Amino acid sequence: MRFWSSWRMDHTGIRPVSPSERTYGFFDLFWNWFGDGANASSWYFGGLLALSGIPFLFWNTFFWTPLIILPWATLAYIAYRYGAATVALARPALGVRGGDLFLGVAETVVQVGWTTVTTYIGSASIVQIWKGSGFSAGAGHTDTFFLVLAILLIGVLQGVVATLGPGAIKILKWISSLLLLGFGGVETYEVLSRWNLSQILSYRHSAPAFSPVQLVDISFINIWTWLQVGDFARFSRTRTVAVWGSWLGIWFGQAWFVLVGAAGVIGLGLASGHLSADDSDPSRMMARLGLSGVALSVIFLSSVSVSASNLYGAGTALLALQNRQGKSPNPTRSLAVVSTVQILTAFIPLMFTSFIQYFIAFLTTIGGIFIPLWSLVLADYLFYRKRNLDARSLFDPSFHSRYWGKGGFNPAGFFALGLGIAFYYTVPHLFPQAVHMTGVALPTILWTGGTYLLTLRWVGEGTACALEKDANEEWKLQKRGEDV
Repeated sequence: MRFWSSWRMDHTGIRPVSPSERTYGFFDLFWNWFGDGANASSWYFGGLLALSGIPFLFWNTFFWTPLIILPWATLAYIAYRYGAATVALARPALGVRGGDLFLGVAETVVQVGWTTVTTYIGSASIVQIWKGSGFSAGAGHTDTFFLVLAILLIGVLQGVVATLGPGAIKILKWISSLLLLGFGGVETYEVLSRWNLSQILSYRHSAPAFSPVQLVDISFINIWTWLQVGDFARFSRTRTVAVWGSWLGIWFGQAWFVLVGAAGVIGLGLASGHLSADDSDPSRMMARLGLSGVALSVIFLSSVSVSASNLYGAGTALLALQNRQGKSPNPTRSLAVVSTVQILTAFIPLMFTSFIQYFIAFLTTIGGIFIPLWSLVLADYLFYRKRNLDARSLFDPSFHSRYWGKGGFNPAGFFALGLGIAFYYTVPHLFPQAVHMTGVALPTILWTGGTYLLTLRWVGEGTACALEKDANEEWKLQKRGEDV
């Protein structure tokens, strides 16, 4: 695939990716997600986990996180099987128009939001590292001036890479992930060489910033809002590449940076005798450890790498909103819009008292949208449609599609989604003690999926087994290398 012309295939929702366009091998997708997982926010989250103690840090990293990734990796499989971008995955459950409108808007906004997080962390960290290295802003220049410059630099670079498409992003991921391995290895060595491993493992903190249940909820949000899962999995050569490349890549990348961040924060606690959630800030932590140069390289690489794929997902979702019969989407315009908006939104965290306040507010907001949404999509695919979709209808934007619903919307899907979103936001206030024990993510998943399936039975739709024959025929055509 020529990366400078990769956008030619991204007419979202009009047709699936053809066999000749499936160019991602295992390590292409693995490094893509490894680079996304090994980012500054994972570093930050590792520091928050460390405040709850080593046992829970390991429990969350090596038990809960792999399990949380499995449903997300199922979305990667669906996208691979039908050659569909993320935004198309919601069409069976929400209707052709409903899926495009809801997920198109939501993915665009949330992907730009994630880019805001990584861009701001990267830019603020660069400024802090410059200051820690003795860099002077000079007369008439303030830290804010250099923060603006850093945001513009990162924003423009990641916007350019995203505009070039998945081929350019694939090359960037290979380069950045391998460099992150080297720089992250230096960080790991420095942290472990400064403090005895047994000291780190035996560390106990008496005042965690969040309860273990809250941190598991954050883990759900952190994984399930990697919305570009289908946008890249559709380019996979095989099912194994799509599922295992995505699952292992995001887990390994995130787990490594979570552990590095946790070890660094605990090291600071051992050295100073005081530890707070703000010490999770990568720039502050690395500056105090004397690793400014290494930190600058890691944060810059991870910010550009992660944000480029986020912007690509946002642009792909925005294309779905332009998908109208007789109208060709304009990918360049879509990327120009999201690239400009993400530079402006990178300044939003400045309006909050602390970055952690903004970070948690952002995660809580988007969790209430995408935990119910993916619960609905997976319940529809796994239990209602019995793991089979009509591939032709999936990409048919007209009323002839099986997934057209009523006026392009699936009432049962929107009913369940609305109740799921309401459940997520209201139950913690109505039943705080219950949520303190169970969290809100798992109950929301069960509530949304169960509500959807019960609603379908109530309206007499039963199951969609009639789709199986058509879907299997379409799949056989794809397997033989023919266009659907």
